[in-house]
Amino acid sequence: MSLQLKSFAPGMVAANSYIIKDLESGEAAIIDSGVYNNRFESIIQSMGIEKLKYILLTHGHFDHIMGVQRLKKHFGGEIVIHEMDAVCLSDSKKSLAAGWGFMCPAFEADKTVKDGDILYLGGEKIEVIHTPGHTVGSVCYKTDKILFSGDTLFHMTCGRTDFPGGSMDEMMNSMKKLCAIEGEHRVCPGHNGETTLSFEKSNNPYMKGI
Repeated sequence: MSLQLKSFAPGMVAANSYIIKDLESGEAAIIDSGVYNNRFESIIQSMGIEKLKYILLTHGHFDHIMGVQRLKKHFGGEIVIHEMDAVCLSDSKKSLAAGWGFMCPAFEADKTVKDGDILYLGGEKIEVIHTPGHTVGSVCYKTDKILFSGDTLFHMTCGRTDFPGGSMDEMMNSMKKLCAIEGEHRVCPGHNGETTLSFEKSNNPYMKGI
């Protein structure tokens, strides 16, 4: 694997951002950006990144998108989100920003994706896996060895389903889809610490026995 990975977890919104760079081509992407500040900028620059290829969004909630506009202004990159969550980027009620007292100016995606779509960073393949349950357009992004699970899969639990657009039935279907992934994968979730897919398959009550 030729991917370099660093994470950034600002305290204000407590959502993880992941920075990935293909070491062979130099192409880079960021998964989710709840904030954009000087520290975040410094981490990106420390990786030798001058321009992004993608800003990949796992879903449209405000705590994962509020930094996107400033990030794109400084580093470029196509804003990518599932077609069913794209409306969240221009609707503060659907992004939940309005309900939580946050300001999130409207913007649009450059590219919408659906289940099974493939993106590339150099020679590194990134597969889009549609995993509704937390939102209707939640996705995971999977590389050969890493699963960026957004707010779908966490260590020993799954994402909340009580927000508008959430569904426990859909979440359990998404858990089944993730259980079907073969091979070992590092799981990088939207909040809290990392885990592995094999551990969650064996121990997570929402995956165990599926």
